[in-house]
Amino acid sequence: MASIFISHSKRDVEAINAFCQVFARTTMRAIFEEFENYVVPPWTKIKNDIQQSSAAFVLLSPHLSGTPYTQNWVSYEVGLACALNKPVWVYEQLEGPVLFPIPYLTDYIVYSPKNRGDLNSIKGLVETYDPSPAFLGLGLGAIIGGLLSGGAGAGVGAIMGAAALQRKSLGIPFRCPHETCGVQYKIYSQFQQFACPACRQIIYVDWTQTPPQQ
Repeated sequence: MASIFISHSKRDVEAINAFCQVFARTTMRAIFEEFENYVVPPWTKIKNDIQQSSAAFVLLSPHLSGTPYTQNWVSYEVGLACALNKPVWVYEQLEGPVLFPIPYLTDYIVYSPKNRGDLNSIKGLVETYDPSPAFLGLGLGAIIGGLLSGGAGAGVGAIMGAAALQRKSLGIPFRCPHETCGVQYKIYSQFQQFACPACRQIIYVDWTQTPPQQ
């Protein structure tokens, strides 16, 4: 079974439950390390799990930056994913910003674990990593209909539907405009103001322009 590694804080119970429910409706396996068989030293199990995963998801929330212990492990997991050339998706909760930067990422999504449309959209994105051909017929209506929270922008669901059909994600290519950052990633939420997930500096974007003006 294909898998996706989930980097998170175990205190994020609501987000963990939401993603467990999402994965339960797919053929993909979500790897949450606290649910796995514990081995010593733990970094060996984490390295092996990330190596065998198709991607890594980072559940960015205030709990993630709550303790140095959690920060260190998340940094280790993201660094491993980068070294292994794995896609890193940062999922940030809409409810509040987090002062914890993720220097390496490939995709950025703002969502709410309470929003069914968001979770349906995330399900569609998870299914793009399903290696079996059967997934193409699963839930495309839900993917196309799903829109991310907070006025993320019409057409995002259609982008995700197209992504599933092409076995890849088609977010909007974006580059942080700050001179001290410049990290490039794909974004799925068209907010006029947001904090860059890589540097946490504020970005202002005019999405009515082509390309978007920063």
